[in-house]
Amino acid sequence: MHSTASLRTITLHTRHIMWLAMAALTSILTFSACERDYTYRGGSEGLQFSTDTLTFDTVFTAVGSATRQFKLYNPYEEDMTIDAIALAGGDNSSFRININGIATHQLADVRLRSRDSLYIFVEVTVDPLGVNNPVVMLDSVLFITQHLTQAVKLIAYGQDVTVLRQARLGSQTLTADKPYLIYDYVVIDSLRQVTVDAGARIHFHNNASMIVKGSLVVNGTVEAPVTFEGDRLEKDYDDIPGQWGFIHFFPGSKNNRIDHAIIKNGVIGIQADSIGLGHDAPLELANCRFEHISSVGLLTENSSVLAYNCLFADCGLHSVALTVGGSYEFYHCTIANFFPNYGQPRTSAALFINNYYRNSSGNNVIVPVTKTVFANCIITGSHGTELAFDLKSDQETETADYRFEHCLIKADSRMEELNDVNHFRNIILNQNPMFKNTKAYDYRLDTLSVAKDIGSAIYAQPYPTDADGNKRLVDDNPDLGAYERVEAE
Repeated sequence: MHSTASLRTITLHTRHIMWLAMAALTSILTFSACERDYTYRGGSEGLQFSTDTLTFDTVFTAVGSATRQFKLYNPYEEDMTIDAIALAGGDNSSFRININGIATHQLADVRLRSRDSLYIFVEVTVDPLGVNNPVVMLDSVLFITQHLTQAVKLIAYGQDVTVLRQARLGSQTLTADKPYLIYDYVVIDSLRQVTVDAGARIHFHNNASMIVKGSLVVNGTVEAPVTFEGDRLEKDYDDIPGQWGFIHFFPGSKNNRIDHAIIKNGVIGIQADSIGLGHDAPLELANCRFEHISSVGLLTENSSVLAYNCLFADCGLHSVALTVGGSYEFYHCTIANFFPNYGQPRTSAALFINNYYRNSSGNNVIVPVTKTVFANCIITGSHGTELAFDLKSDQETETADYRFEHCLIKADSRMEELNDVNHFRNIILNQNPMFKNTKAYDYRLDTLSVAKDIGSAIYAQPYPTDADGNKRLVDDNPDLGAYERVEAE
């Protein structure tokens, strides 16, 4: 016969077992209720997509593209399973897809919750094509469900490219047949001349540069300019600065002429170091466009430069910096710096002129600025003053022989030099030149611009056409800057 205590113990033990059993059953039922059912395979309306076509910009052969993406949507109230997502071209496709972190050509039984979405990432690499012109590459991403197969089209333009990596160039011609892609650097050897044909495209990979010890002759035209730019060809990178290094003319380089070139997206556009001196011809820049440069568009050190019909625009530091003296002639140039504010407003002038350097002992060594002229030019921008000097004087010699004539200049009106007629004549000070659209990088003059018809015909005579090939001597007087206003525009 059990005691009362023993009966109580058995009853408590029984209740504990029943409680555990109930808890386990509840957990099973709860888990079953929360577990998602992906047995639905989609309806006749199909899936939805953020786009029906994914287009890549030109892709150099053997160089992978940037990743692009689109979104896939489950429009149904039920969680569903997509039978398969696959590239139509299969393993032979130039494209690659990534789904849920899995790089593949196809993936089966892809689950997607009700009203949820999924990113599909796509890349493309094009094998060498053996032709000069771009070739269209086509494929599709297929989405297979129970009732139908849908597709998002993929389009890329493959372009063969000539790769130059740490290359030394002798006398040769770079043609317009297909682009050149520079890695690290190329060097034009001393006493050698590289000629660049009209329409040639020269691209630089990140930090790559061109070193000129010999001669560089660029023969672009209005219809077919030569481009020097980075290798990111997506439109989003079109105006991004700092994508490559610079073109650097070393001391001893000579007979350099660049005509109708677009130099963009670098850290420095052109750096000229002690060239064009003595009996050597100056570095000649004709009808060139420097823009979207992270530091300086044209940086010189004790050099001689002739520039006409050139645009120096939108640089992070200076559009033009003429340092450590030298001799310079700028005719019908537009120096306009509206560099975007990338979180740090620009504080430097568009045009900077300096005539000394500090030696290893900490002493200033003056190198005179000689025979320097800016005529029929525009110097303006978004900063308070766009002209700055850093000049040291020497009582025995002339250290700053420069003049500005028939120019529109944005500068601090308190600058003493502006009142010196030996340096400034026929100047329009601090007026808006009224470009057509600086946000779209269009530096042609608008119809009401104050820079119209106020240039000197004498300075315009050697340059009768503007950077776009328009005649500038058909009306009363030439306009200031690189672009003549055409009233039919």
